[in-house]
Amino acid sequence: MDIQTKKSLLWDAFEELKNEWSVDERVLEKLEKEEELVNGLPQSRAKKLMEIKDKYQLDDIDFLFIVGAAVGFYQGQKNVKDVLSRKLNTVNEFISSIISKEK
Repeated sequence: MDIQTKKSLLWDAFEELKNEWSVDERVLEKLEKEEELVNGLPQSRAKKLMEIKDKYQLDDIDFLFIVGAAVGFYQGQKNVKDVLSRKLNTVNEFISSIISKEK
């Protein structure tokens, strides 16, 4: 396989991963439910990676690239969720303290 074809396949695989795993409310809700992890990823996402490997016929090196991107993407989503949860809790506590002082 020539380099351009391989590059195109990797970009297609990454775009599929990015589109399906983008942060939105549905993803954040799913992250609330703890799922068994496989090497740092929820089992359902690990299965999806194997589907991407088969679909794009990725060799081990190319697959490793996609797995690395997936782990980074997933961990980034979890970090965003954790930061948002902490900030929202802080805001809720502040608002509750103001409301309780007014009573």
